[in-house]
Amino acid sequence: MNQTLMSAYKESAQASLEQANGLPLAVYHDPSVFDAEIKEVFLNDWVFACAEAQLSQSGDYYAFEIAREPLVIIRGKDGALRALSNICRHRGTPLLDPGFGQIGKNIVCPYHAWTFDDTGAFKGAPLTGEIKVDKEKHCLPEFAIASWNGLIFVNLSDAPRPFSEKVEGLDSYLSLFDLQRFKQPYQMPTEHWDSNWKLAVENGIESYHLFKVHKETLETTTPSKQAYYVAGSSEWTLTGGKMKDDRGTLSKWLSGNYPEAYDHYLLLFLPPSLVAVITYDGLNWIQIMPRGPEQCAVIPGGLLEHKTTNFNSPEFQFTQAFLNEDKQICERVQQGMHARKGKGGKLVSMEKILVDFRQYLANRLFQTEPDPFIETEQAQRFYAE
Repeated sequence: MNQTLMSAYKESAQASLEQANGLPLAVYHDPSVFDAEIKEVFLNDWVFACAEAQLSQSGDYYAFEIAREPLVIIRGKDGALRALSNICRHRGTPLLDPGFGQIGKNIVCPYHAWTFDDTGAFKGAPLTGEIKVDKEKHCLPEFAIASWNGLIFVNLSDAPRPFSEKVEGLDSYLSLFDLQRFKQPYQMPTEHWDSNWKLAVENGIESYHLFKVHKETLETTTPSKQAYYVAGSSEWTLTGGKMKDDRGTLSKWLSGNYPEAYDHYLLLFLPPSLVAVITYDGLNWIQIMPRGPEQCAVIPGGLLEHKTTNFNSPEFQFTQAFLNEDKQICERVQQGMHARKGKGGKLVSMEKILVDFRQYLANRLFQTEPDPFIETEQAQRFYAE
């Protein structure tokens, strides 16, 4: 491991806003840094997976990977959700195809037909001859799972801390939006970006770039100048902003009175990889997953009040347009990360959320102490109970 780079990473990542500069550019492509982040972050914290509503029926599954670990979340016949290894205990074959599906009666390995039930218990194997396979020793490993506000999280650690500690204090800021209203899930196709995962996360959480990168898209509805910090620390952060209201006077009058906060959006960052935007109309997210030192997967999805499958609608076309802009800028920034004499410059006030993210990384990688939780006047005005 490059100890000099890791020392520079630690020093930069733990800084408060007043002292904060950009991270050393090499941390966005160095393989040893990437391996350390996989080990200390993605294999040891709660990572978002999907919406619980996407697994509503017995036998529903979602197969995916976290940090090269193949997993499957299954809704069992008993109604419980379980996060299991998606690798056959015989010779390591992936069991269920990636994405959402139905397991049927059992999980059957496509290689030698070893069979497991929906709890991961090993049921048996064909043609074993005189060899007896110990069923207890060949069950699928199970991982910690938690559901919060309709969202499922998985923790691969052998000794995960309680999920409640990760989101402590967060619900009080979200109650105004009554998230239980949003029961209809959607998920857009996974995108593959030639970008380090941290670059994609940083781009997703800060509003500083909207006026430039998204001049014809997001800036027209959620302008940079109207963005503000709400509350947060290294564990989670809320930012927000005023949305432009293009309704006419009559339309506004017909809409009646409602809390001013409904004219605003909340951006929730739950590290390491969930970026969600909450409005009165829904909860929409991108999930950012590392795929290599300079590659990541971006998975857009959300929960709405009403079911939708029309990805050709203006709303989804708008989403796809600004995602394309984000992909282009992140891949462009990634090209600059190999500059030998380049280094990150001063962060500005609108990048406070980047400081929270970096202090999260410093805490997980180097056990540093993050800054205390803060709450702003905007939080007290709109969101805090």
